[in-house]
Amino acid sequence: MPTGRTLSLLGLASFLFLVSTPAALAADALIVLLALLDARRTFPPSASRQAPRISSLGAVTDVTISVTNESVRPLSLRLTDDLDPSLRRLPGSGGRDEWEEGFPVDVPARSVLRCHYNVRPRARGFLSLGAIHLRTRSPWGLVWRRSSVEASDMLQVQPGVRDLLRDRSHAIHRRLRTPGPRRNRQWGDGREFESLRDYVQGDDPRTIDWKASAKRRKYVVRNYEAERSQNIILAIDAGRHMRERLPPVRAGEMAGAVGDGWREVVPGDAQGGPLDRERMDYALGACMMLASRAQNFGDRIGVVVFDERIRHVSPPRRADPPSLARTFAEVETRLVEPNYPLAFATLGRSFRKRSLVVLFCDIIDGSVSRALVQSLTRIGRAHLPLAIAIQNPGLDAAAVRPAGNAADAYHRAAAEEMVQARAATLQVMRQAGILVVDTPPGDTLVRTLDKYMEIKERGLL
Repeated sequence: MPTGRTLSLLGLASFLFLVSTPAALAADALIVLLALLDARRTFPPSASRQAPRISSLGAVTDVTISVTNESVRPLSLRLTDDLDPSLRRLPGSGGRDEWEEGFPVDVPARSVLRCHYNVRPRARGFLSLGAIHLRTRSPWGLVWRRSSVEASDMLQVQPGVRDLLRDRSHAIHRRLRTPGPRRNRQWGDGREFESLRDYVQGDDPRTIDWKASAKRRKYVVRNYEAERSQNIILAIDAGRHMRERLPPVRAGEMAGAVGDGWREVVPGDAQGGPLDRERMDYALGACMMLASRAQNFGDRIGVVVFDERIRHVSPPRRADPPSLARTFAEVETRLVEPNYPLAFATLGRSFRKRSLVVLFCDIIDGSVSRALVQSLTRIGRAHLPLAIAIQNPGLDAAAVRPAGNAADAYHRAAAEEMVQARAATLQVMRQAGILVVDTPPGDTLVRTLDKYMEIKERGLL
Protein backbone atom coordinates (compact mmCIF):
# COMPACT_ATOMS: atom_id res chain seq x y z
CA MET A 1 0.00 0.00 0.00
CA PRO A 2 1.43 3.43 -0.90
CA THR A 3 2.07 5.86 1.91
CA GLY A 4 1.22 9.55 1.93
CA ARG A 5 4.82 10.29 0.86
CA THR A 6 4.45 8.26 -2.35
CA LEU A 7 1.11 9.87 -3.19
CA SER A 8 2.65 13.33 -2.64
CA LEU A 9 5.53 12.53 -4.99
CA LEU A 10 3.12 11.32 -7.67
CA GLY A 11 1.09 14.51 -7.24
CA LEU A 12 4.16 16.67 -7.73
CA ALA A 13 5.22 14.64 -10.76
CA SER A 14 1.84 15.34 -12.36
CA PHE A 15 2.86 18.97 -12.84
CA LEU A 16 5.45 17.76 -15.38
CA PHE A 17 2.55 17.00 -17.74
CA LEU A 18 2.33 20.78 -18.24
CA VAL A 19 5.88 20.73 -19.64
CA SER A 20 6.46 17.29 -21.16
CA THR A 21 4.27 14.18 -21.11
CA PRO A 22 7.21 11.75 -21.57
CA ALA A 23 9.06 13.39 -18.68
CA ALA A 24 5.99 13.13 -16.44
CA LEU A 25 5.49 9.44 -17.31
CA ALA A 26 9.16 8.75 -16.70
CA ALA A 27 8.95 10.43 -13.28
CA ASP A 28 5.87 8.41 -12.37
CA ALA A 29 7.58 5.20 -13.47
CA LEU A 30 10.65 6.05 -11.41
CA ILE A 31 8.55 6.71 -8.28
CA VAL A 32 6.66 3.42 -8.72
CA LEU A 33 9.96 1.56 -9.26
CA LEU A 34 11.43 3.04 -6.11
CA ALA A 35 8.29 2.08 -4.19
CA LEU A 36 8.55 -1.51 -5.44
CA LEU A 37 12.22 -1.69 -4.47
CA ASP A 38 11.40 -0.23 -1.08
CA ALA A 39 8.67 -2.83 -0.59
CA ARG A 40 11.11 -5.69 -1.34
CA ARG A 41 13.40 -4.39 1.42
CA THR A 42 10.55 -4.49 3.98
CA PHE A 43 10.36 -7.53 6.24
CA PRO A 44 7.40 -7.60 8.65
CA PRO A 45 8.05 -8.66 12.24
CA SER A 46 6.47 -11.63 13.97
CA ALA A 47 3.68 -11.20 16.51
CA SER A 48 1.93 -13.24 19.16
CA ARG A 49 -0.88 -12.63 21.63
CA GLN A 50 -1.28 -13.44 25.32
CA ALA A 51 -4.87 -13.42 26.54
CA PRO A 52 -6.50 -14.97 29.62
CA ARG A 53 -8.57 -18.11 29.13
CA ILE A 54 -11.31 -17.11 31.58
CA SER A 55 -13.01 -13.80 32.29
CA SER A 56 -16.24 -12.62 33.91
CA LEU A 57 -19.11 -10.84 32.24
CA GLY A 58 -18.50 -7.09 32.38
CA ALA A 59 -14.99 -7.45 33.85
CA VAL A 60 -12.09 -5.51 32.32
CA THR A 61 -9.66 -8.00 30.77
CA ASP A 62 -6.09 -7.23 29.71
CA VAL A 63 -4.75 -8.53 26.37
CA THR A 64 -1.08 -8.33 25.35
CA ILE A 65 0.36 -8.50 21.82
CA SER A 66 4.13 -9.06 21.56
CA VAL A 67 5.91 -7.81 18.41
CA THR A 68 9.36 -9.30 17.74
CA ASN A 69 11.76 -7.37 15.47
CA GLU A 70 14.68 -9.60 14.45
CA SER A 71 16.08 -7.18 11.85
CA VAL A 72 19.04 -4.83 12.35
CA ARG A 73 16.99 -1.67 11.91
CA PRO A 74 14.02 -0.25 13.85
CA LEU A 75 10.55 -0.78 12.46
CA SER A 76 7.53 1.50 12.39
CA LEU A 77 4.21 -0.27 12.00
CA ARG A 78 0.50 -0.23 12.75
CA LEU A 79 -1.13 -3.09 14.59
CA THR A 80 -4.63 -4.45 15.17
CA ASP A 81 -6.39 -7.80 15.62
CA ASP A 82 -9.79 -9.40 15.09
CA LEU A 83 -12.18 -9.52 18.04
CA ASP A 84 -15.53 -11.16 18.64
CA PRO A 85 -18.35 -8.56 18.29
CA SER A 86 -19.21 -9.11 21.98
CA LEU A 87 -15.74 -7.92 23.04
CA ARG A 88 -15.39 -4.15 23.25
CA ARG A 89 -12.05 -2.38 23.52
CA LEU A 90 -12.06 0.29 26.21
CA PRO A 91 -10.90 3.83 25.37
CA GLY A 92 -7.72 5.25 26.78
CA SER A 93 -4.13 4.30 26.13
CA GLY A 94 -4.33 1.94 23.19
CA GLY A 95 -8.11 2.22 23.22
CA ARG A 96 -10.84 1.33 20.78
CA ASP A 97 -10.39 4.10 18.17
CA GLU A 98 -6.63 3.72 17.93
CA TRP A 99 -6.83 -0.04 17.48
CA GLU A 100 -9.59 0.12 14.87
CA GLU A 101 -7.41 2.38 12.71
CA GLY A 102 -4.20 0.52 13.55
CA PHE A 103 -2.26 1.14 16.74
CA PRO A 104 1.09 2.88 15.94
CA VAL A 105 4.15 1.01 17.22
CA ASP A 106 7.89 1.71 16.92
CA VAL A 107 9.96 -1.41 17.57
CA PRO A 108 13.74 -1.01 18.11
CA ALA A 109 16.16 -3.29 16.26
CA ARG A 110 16.48 -6.85 17.61
CA SER A 111 13.98 -6.37 20.39
CA VAL A 112 10.50 -7.36 21.56
CA LEU A 113 7.80 -4.76 22.23
CA ARG A 114 4.63 -5.59 24.16
CA CYS A 115 1.42 -3.68 23.52
CA HIS A 116 -1.53 -3.83 25.91
CA TYR A 117 -5.20 -3.07 25.54
CA ASN A 118 -8.29 -3.73 27.64
CA VAL A 119 -11.49 -5.41 26.53
CA ARG A 120 -14.81 -5.81 28.28
CA PRO A 121 -17.01 -8.83 27.47
CA ARG A 122 -20.65 -7.91 26.85
CA ALA A 123 -21.96 -11.47 26.59
CA ARG A 124 -21.35 -14.84 28.18
CA GLY A 125 -19.97 -17.77 26.26
CA PHE A 126 -16.82 -18.60 24.33
CA LEU A 127 -15.61 -15.47 22.55
CA SER A 128 -12.86 -15.66 19.95
CA LEU A 129 -9.82 -13.46 19.33
CA GLY A 130 -8.63 -13.97 15.76
CA ALA A 131 -5.80 -13.01 13.43
CA ILE A 132 -3.28 -10.24 14.15
CA HIS A 133 -2.88 -7.71 11.33
CA LEU A 134 0.31 -5.68 10.72
CA ARG A 135 1.17 -2.80 8.39
CA THR A 136 4.94 -2.31 8.32
CA ARG A 137 6.43 0.94 7.01
CA SER A 138 9.23 0.51 4.46
CA PRO A 139 12.78 1.89 5.09
CA TRP A 140 12.30 4.85 2.72
CA GLY A 141 8.72 5.36 3.91
CA LEU A 142 7.20 4.87 0.44
CA VAL A 143 4.91 1.89 1.14
CA TRP A 144 3.13 -0.05 3.86
CA ARG A 145 3.56 -3.81 3.68
CA ARG A 146 0.52 -5.67 4.96
CA SER A 147 0.80 -9.02 6.72
CA SER A 148 -1.29 -11.18 9.03
CA VAL A 149 -0.42 -13.65 11.74
CA GLU A 150 -2.89 -16.47 12.16
CA ALA A 151 -3.77 -16.57 15.85
CA SER A 152 -6.74 -18.07 17.58
CA ASP A 153 -7.51 -17.57 21.26
CA MET A 154 -10.74 -18.41 23.04
CA LEU A 155 -11.97 -16.39 26.02
CA GLN A 156 -14.44 -18.21 28.25
CA VAL A 157 -16.75 -15.55 29.69
CA GLN A 158 -18.46 -16.75 32.85
CA PRO A 159 -21.32 -15.15 34.78
CA GLY A 160 -20.01 -12.16 36.73
CA VAL A 161 -21.20 -11.06 40.16
CA ARG A 162 -18.92 -8.13 40.99
CA ASP A 163 -21.20 -5.46 39.50
CA LEU A 164 -24.22 -7.06 41.15
CA LEU A 165 -22.66 -6.61 44.61
CA ARG A 166 -21.84 -2.92 44.20
CA ASP A 167 -23.32 -0.28 46.50
CA ARG A 168 -24.70 -2.78 49.00
CA SER A 169 -24.93 -1.98 52.72
CA HIS A 170 -22.08 -3.00 55.02
CA ALA A 171 -24.26 -5.55 56.78
CA ILE A 172 -25.05 -7.40 53.57
CA HIS A 173 -21.42 -7.42 52.46
CA ARG A 174 -20.41 -8.82 55.82
CA ARG A 175 -22.99 -11.55 55.52
CA LEU A 176 -21.73 -12.59 52.11
CA ARG A 177 -18.05 -12.47 53.00
CA THR A 178 -17.83 -13.77 56.56
CA PRO A 179 -15.17 -16.52 56.66
CA GLY A 180 -15.70 -19.58 58.82
CA PRO A 181 -14.57 -23.12 59.52
CA ARG A 182 -15.26 -25.99 57.17
CA ARG A 183 -18.39 -26.88 59.16
CA ASN A 184 -20.01 -23.47 59.28
CA ARG A 185 -22.57 -23.24 62.09
CA GLN A 186 -25.74 -21.40 61.19
CA TRP A 187 -27.92 -21.28 64.29
CA GLY A 188 -31.60 -20.71 63.73
CA ASP A 189 -34.87 -22.58 63.55
CA GLY A 190 -33.39 -25.59 61.77
CA ARG A 191 -34.05 -29.12 62.90
CA GLU A 192 -30.48 -30.40 63.25
CA PHE A 193 -29.34 -30.46 66.89
CA GLU A 194 -25.98 -28.78 67.46
CA SER A 195 -25.31 -28.26 71.21
CA LEU A 196 -26.69 -27.30 74.64
CA ARG A 197 -26.25 -23.99 76.44
CA ASP A 198 -27.61 -22.12 79.43
CA TYR A 199 -30.94 -20.40 79.07
CA VAL A 200 -30.84 -16.60 78.77
CA GLN A 201 -33.75 -14.21 78.87
CA GLY A 202 -35.41 -13.97 75.47
CA ASP A 203 -34.81 -17.60 74.40
CA ASP A 204 -37.78 -19.48 72.97
CA PRO A 205 -39.19 -21.67 75.80
CA ARG A 206 -39.87 -24.39 73.22
CA THR A 207 -36.11 -24.95 72.90
CA ILE A 208 -35.67 -25.85 76.60
CA ASP A 209 -34.26 -29.35 77.09
CA TRP A 210 -36.12 -30.48 80.22
CA LYS A 211 -34.05 -33.59 80.87
CA ALA A 212 -30.78 -31.69 80.75
CA SER A 213 -32.32 -28.90 82.84
CA ALA A 214 -33.37 -31.42 85.54
CA LYS A 215 -29.87 -32.87 85.73
CA ARG A 216 -28.16 -29.47 85.96
CA ARG A 217 -30.90 -27.91 88.10
CA LYS A 218 -31.06 -24.90 85.82
CA TYR A 219 -32.67 -24.19 82.48
CA VAL A 220 -30.77 -25.48 79.47
CA VAL A 221 -31.78 -24.85 75.86
CA ARG A 222 -30.95 -26.65 72.65
CA ASN A 223 -29.00 -24.97 69.86
CA TYR A 224 -30.08 -25.97 66.39
CA GLU A 225 -28.32 -25.40 63.11
CA ALA A 226 -29.56 -25.37 59.56
CA GLU A 227 -29.84 -28.77 57.95
CA ARG A 228 -26.93 -29.93 55.84
CA SER A 229 -26.37 -32.21 52.85
CA GLN A 230 -29.65 -31.30 51.17
CA ASN A 231 -30.40 -31.11 47.45
CA ILE A 232 -30.77 -27.82 45.57
CA ILE A 233 -31.98 -27.94 41.97
CA LEU A 234 -31.30 -24.85 39.87
CA ALA A 235 -34.04 -24.80 37.21
CA ILE A 236 -33.09 -22.19 34.61
CA ASP A 237 -35.57 -20.99 32.02
CA ALA A 238 -33.59 -20.18 28.86
CA GLY A 239 -36.61 -19.03 26.83
CA ARG A 240 -37.35 -15.68 25.25
CA HIS A 241 -38.22 -13.76 28.42
CA MET A 242 -34.76 -14.46 29.85
CA ARG A 243 -33.16 -12.92 26.76
CA GLU A 244 -34.40 -9.42 27.59
CA ARG A 245 -31.62 -6.95 28.48
CA LEU A 246 -32.14 -5.06 31.73
CA PRO A 247 -30.08 -2.48 33.64
CA PRO A 248 -28.88 -3.41 37.16
CA VAL A 249 -31.59 -1.36 38.92
CA ARG A 250 -32.26 -2.06 42.60
CA ALA A 251 -35.33 -1.52 44.74
CA GLY A 252 -34.13 1.85 46.06
CA GLU A 253 -33.56 3.09 42.51
CA MET A 254 -36.89 1.93 41.10
CA ALA A 255 -38.84 4.89 42.48
CA GLY A 256 -36.44 7.38 40.91
CA ALA A 257 -36.55 5.59 37.59
CA VAL A 258 -40.34 5.54 37.64
CA GLY A 259 -40.66 9.17 38.69
CA ASP A 260 -38.26 10.55 36.09
CA GLY A 261 -39.33 8.29 33.23
CA TRP A 262 -37.19 5.29 32.43
CA ARG A 263 -34.33 5.82 30.02
CA GLU A 264 -32.54 2.73 28.88
CA VAL A 265 -28.76 2.60 29.31
CA VAL A 266 -26.70 1.75 26.24
CA PRO A 267 -25.26 -1.78 26.66
CA GLY A 268 -21.55 -1.79 27.25
CA ASP A 269 -20.87 1.58 28.81
CA ALA A 270 -17.73 3.04 27.24
CA GLN A 271 -16.26 4.12 30.55
CA GLY A 272 -16.56 0.69 32.14
CA GLY A 273 -19.78 1.37 34.06
CA PRO A 274 -22.45 -1.24 34.84
CA LEU A 275 -23.64 -3.17 31.82
CA ASP A 276 -27.17 -3.86 30.77
CA ARG A 277 -27.41 -7.64 31.06
CA GLU A 278 -29.75 -10.31 29.88
CA ARG A 279 -32.23 -11.43 32.54
CA MET A 280 -30.39 -14.76 32.27
CA ASP A 281 -27.14 -13.14 33.41
CA TYR A 282 -28.70 -11.96 36.67
CA ALA A 283 -30.07 -15.46 37.22
CA LEU A 284 -26.73 -17.15 36.58
CA GLY A 285 -24.90 -14.70 38.86
CA ALA A 286 -27.33 -15.59 41.65
CA CYS A 287 -26.79 -19.30 40.89
CA MET A 288 -23.04 -18.89 41.28
CA MET A 289 -23.35 -17.17 44.66
CA LEU A 290 -25.97 -19.68 45.81
CA ALA A 291 -23.63 -22.56 44.92
CA SER A 292 -20.80 -20.87 46.81
CA ARG A 293 -23.00 -20.46 49.90
CA ALA A 294 -24.25 -24.05 49.59
CA GLN A 295 -20.66 -25.24 50.06
CA ASN A 296 -20.82 -24.04 53.67
CA PHE A 297 -23.73 -26.39 54.35
CA GLY A 298 -22.45 -29.30 52.30
CA ASP A 299 -25.53 -29.07 50.09
CA ARG A 300 -25.58 -30.73 46.69
CA ILE A 301 -26.35 -28.75 43.52
CA GLY A 302 -28.20 -30.07 40.48
CA VAL A 303 -28.94 -28.10 37.31
CA VAL A 304 -31.72 -28.19 34.71
CA VAL A 305 -31.53 -25.76 31.77
CA PHE A 306 -34.48 -25.72 29.38
CA ASP A 307 -36.40 -23.74 26.81
CA GLU A 308 -38.74 -25.57 24.45
CA ARG A 309 -36.45 -28.56 24.99
CA ILE A 310 -34.19 -29.79 27.78
CA ARG A 311 -30.75 -28.31 27.12
CA HIS A 312 -28.80 -29.58 30.13
CA VAL A 313 -29.35 -31.83 33.15
CA SER A 314 -26.73 -32.58 35.79
CA PRO A 315 -27.44 -34.68 38.90
CA PRO A 316 -26.97 -33.25 42.40
CA ARG A 317 -23.35 -33.23 43.53
CA ARG A 318 -21.22 -31.30 45.96
CA ALA A 319 -21.24 -27.64 45.07
CA ASP A 320 -18.36 -26.86 42.72
CA PRO A 321 -18.57 -23.21 41.60
CA PRO A 322 -15.76 -23.43 38.98
CA SER A 323 -17.46 -26.38 37.28
CA LEU A 324 -20.80 -24.57 37.39
CA ALA A 325 -19.22 -21.47 35.86
CA ARG A 326 -18.02 -23.52 32.89
CA THR A 327 -21.50 -24.96 32.48
CA PHE A 328 -23.19 -21.57 32.72
CA ALA A 329 -20.81 -20.03 30.17
CA GLU A 330 -22.44 -22.27 27.55
CA VAL A 331 -26.04 -21.40 28.44
CA GLU A 332 -27.70 -19.62 25.53
CA THR A 333 -31.13 -18.00 25.54
CA ARG A 334 -33.42 -18.57 22.57
CA LEU A 335 -36.46 -16.76 21.20
CA VAL A 336 -38.86 -19.60 22.01
CA GLU A 337 -41.50 -20.23 24.65
CA PRO A 338 -40.33 -22.33 27.60
CA ASN A 339 -41.89 -25.79 27.92
CA TYR A 340 -42.57 -25.90 31.68
CA PRO A 341 -44.52 -29.20 31.69
CA LEU A 342 -41.63 -30.98 29.93
CA ALA A 343 -39.03 -29.36 32.19
CA PHE A 344 -40.73 -30.26 35.47
CA ALA A 345 -41.68 -33.73 34.28
CA THR A 346 -38.00 -34.33 33.54
CA LEU A 347 -37.08 -32.84 36.90
CA GLY A 348 -39.53 -35.12 38.71
CA ARG A 349 -38.12 -38.21 37.01
CA SER A 350 -34.46 -37.23 37.45
CA PHE A 351 -34.51 -36.05 41.07
CA ARG A 352 -36.33 -38.36 43.47
CA LYS A 353 -35.05 -37.01 46.79
CA ARG A 354 -36.91 -34.01 48.20
CA SER A 355 -35.08 -30.90 47.00
CA LEU A 356 -35.29 -27.14 46.94
CA VAL A 357 -36.17 -26.31 43.32
CA VAL A 358 -35.06 -22.76 42.53
CA LEU A 359 -36.63 -21.56 39.27
CA PHE A 360 -35.36 -18.36 37.63
CA CYS A 361 -37.98 -16.91 35.29
CA ASP A 362 -40.35 -14.05 34.63
CA ILE A 363 -44.14 -14.00 34.52
CA ILE A 364 -45.70 -12.17 31.54
CA ASP A 365 -47.62 -14.31 29.07
CA GLY A 366 -50.96 -15.65 30.37
CA SER A 367 -50.91 -19.13 28.82
CA VAL A 368 -47.25 -19.70 29.75
CA SER A 369 -47.94 -18.45 33.28
CA ARG A 370 -50.78 -20.96 33.71
CA ALA A 371 -48.51 -23.79 32.58
CA LEU A 372 -45.86 -22.59 35.02
CA VAL A 373 -48.25 -22.43 37.99
CA GLN A 374 -49.64 -25.89 37.22
CA SER A 375 -46.17 -27.38 36.87
CA LEU A 376 -44.83 -25.81 40.07
CA THR A 377 -47.94 -26.88 41.99
CA ARG A 378 -47.52 -30.45 40.76
CA ILE A 379 -43.80 -30.55 41.60
CA GLY A 380 -44.55 -29.07 45.04
CA ARG A 381 -45.98 -32.41 46.19
CA ALA A 382 -42.48 -33.91 46.26
CA HIS A 383 -40.18 -30.86 46.37
CA LEU A 384 -40.07 -27.32 47.73
CA PRO A 385 -40.47 -24.89 44.79
CA LEU A 386 -39.01 -21.39 44.91
CA ALA A 387 -39.67 -19.02 41.98
CA ILE A 388 -37.28 -16.09 41.48
CA ALA A 389 -39.19 -13.63 39.24
CA ILE A 390 -36.90 -10.90 37.86
CA GLN A 391 -38.76 -7.68 37.12
CA ASN A 392 -38.43 -5.36 34.14
CA PRO A 393 -37.98 -1.80 35.54
CA GLY A 394 -38.95 -0.29 32.19
CA LEU A 395 -42.33 -2.04 32.26
CA ASP A 396 -43.11 -0.75 35.75
CA ALA A 397 -42.05 2.75 34.71
CA ALA A 398 -44.21 2.67 31.58
CA ALA A 399 -47.25 1.70 33.67
CA VAL A 400 -47.13 4.99 35.63
CA ARG A 401 -45.62 7.37 33.08
CA PRO A 402 -47.85 10.38 32.27
CA ALA A 403 -49.51 10.15 28.87
CA GLY A 404 -48.88 13.13 26.63
CA ASN A 405 -50.76 11.83 23.59
CA ALA A 406 -52.93 8.94 22.43
CA ALA A 407 -49.96 6.67 21.64
CA ASP A 408 -48.53 7.20 25.16
CA ALA A 409 -51.94 6.38 26.64
CA TYR A 410 -52.09 3.09 24.73
CA HIS A 411 -48.57 2.22 25.83
CA ARG A 412 -49.40 2.98 29.45
CA ALA A 413 -52.62 0.94 29.31
CA ALA A 414 -50.79 -2.05 27.83
CA ALA A 415 -48.06 -1.81 30.47
CA GLU A 416 -50.61 -1.56 33.28
CA GLU A 417 -52.40 -4.65 31.98
CA MET A 418 -49.16 -6.62 31.90
CA VAL A 419 -48.11 -5.48 35.37
CA GLN A 420 -51.53 -6.41 36.82
CA ALA A 421 -51.50 -9.83 35.11
CA ARG A 422 -48.00 -10.49 36.45
CA ALA A 423 -48.99 -9.51 39.99
CA ALA A 424 -52.11 -11.72 39.80
CA THR A 425 -50.05 -14.71 38.67
CA LEU A 426 -47.53 -14.24 41.48
CA GLN A 427 -50.39 -14.06 43.98
CA VAL A 428 -51.86 -17.32 42.64
CA MET A 429 -48.45 -18.94 43.04
CA ARG A 430 -48.19 -17.81 46.65
CA GLN A 431 -51.69 -19.08 47.42
CA ALA A 432 -50.69 -22.46 45.94
CA GLY A 433 -47.86 -22.73 48.49
CA ILE A 434 -45.08 -21.78 46.09
CA LEU A 435 -42.35 -19.58 47.56
CA VAL A 436 -41.92 -16.44 45.44
CA VAL A 437 -39.23 -13.77 45.32
CA ASP A 438 -40.23 -10.82 43.12
CA THR A 439 -37.05 -8.80 42.66
CA PRO A 440 -35.56 -5.96 40.61
CA PRO A 441 -32.62 -7.09 38.44
CA GLY A 442 -29.90 -5.57 40.63
CA ASP A 443 -31.23 -7.26 43.79
CA THR A 444 -31.56 -10.76 42.31
CA LEU A 445 -28.36 -12.07 43.83
CA VAL A 446 -28.83 -10.81 47.38
CA ARG A 447 -32.56 -11.59 47.60
CA THR A 448 -31.97 -15.13 46.35
CA LEU A 449 -29.33 -15.67 49.02
CA ASP A 450 -31.56 -14.16 51.70
CA LYS A 451 -34.41 -16.50 50.78
CA TYR A 452 -32.08 -19.50 50.75
CA MET A 453 -30.80 -18.60 54.21
CA GLU A 454 -34.36 -18.17 55.45
CA ILE A 455 -35.32 -21.61 54.15
CA LYS A 456 -32.29 -23.18 55.82
CA GLU A 457 -32.81 -21.41 59.15
CA ARG A 458 -36.52 -22.21 59.32
CA GLY A 459 -36.04 -25.80 58.26
CA LEU A 460 -38.63 -25.53 55.48
CA LEU A 461 -36.95 -28.17 53.34
